[in-house]
Amino acid sequence: MAAYEKQQQSPLNAGFYGPPIPPPQPAYYPPPSRPHRGCGGPRCLLCFLFKVVALAVIVLGAATLVLWLIFRPDTPKAYADSAALSRFDLGAGAGSGGGDLLQYNLTVTIRLRNPNRFWIRYEYAEAQALYDGERFGFSPLQPFYVGSKSDARITAAFSGSAAVDGDDDVRRTYRRENGEGFYYIKVRVYSDLSFKVRVFRVHDYKSKITCVLRLPVPAAGGNANATAMTMLGTRCDVDF
Repeated sequence: MAAYEKQQQSPLNAGFYGPPIPPPQPAYYPPPSRPHRGCGGPRCLLCFLFKVVALAVIVLGAATLVLWLIFRPDTPKAYADSAALSRFDLGAGAGSGGGDLLQYNLTVTIRLRNPNRFWIRYEYAEAQALYDGERFGFSPLQPFYVGSKSDARITAAFSGSAAVDGDDDVRRTYRRENGEGFYYIKVRVYSDLSFKVRVFRVHDYKSKITCVLRLPVPAAGGNANATAMTMLGTRCDVDF
């Protein structure tokens, strides 16, 4: 018994180390919460309206871009189908400025072809007639539509008299073409376009159509108001 107690009370040969004691943690205090301010008044209302408008503009712009990529327009085609030149007389003007006076009566029918899958509206259009670089006639046109993959015809009528530059170039050109039996007259159509794709409409496009007409010289002494229709079928240039 004494031997057992002696064995239990024998001293330790090495130092005894207990579990490590963690260092004290600093106390955590949450930051004080700020009182919530509710949005009110005209300033917040304007801010909300601005966000709504900005979102609507972005959505509409994205939709227009997608439709534009899907329905990318091809250049419309134009043809001068027929024309009637019943008078085209160039003579000395009555004024003292030395210019010449051109008396004319011209009607031109132009066919427009829309190769696209959407409508084209010609918001504004005007036709001009030129001879040897000199503009002598003007004809405003009514707005019109050209349907999807379809044709439309417009008629430009020029009648009256106009003073042209009295240089020798115009006179020489007139005498030469009169002797050859044909006048070369240029007709241009300027227009503002918009495209209608379902409920969307794209504006601010411009077009210029240029047709060069080869028309027979009217009969001398004939009726200036008579209609001498010439079938042309001339392809016109379209700047789009």
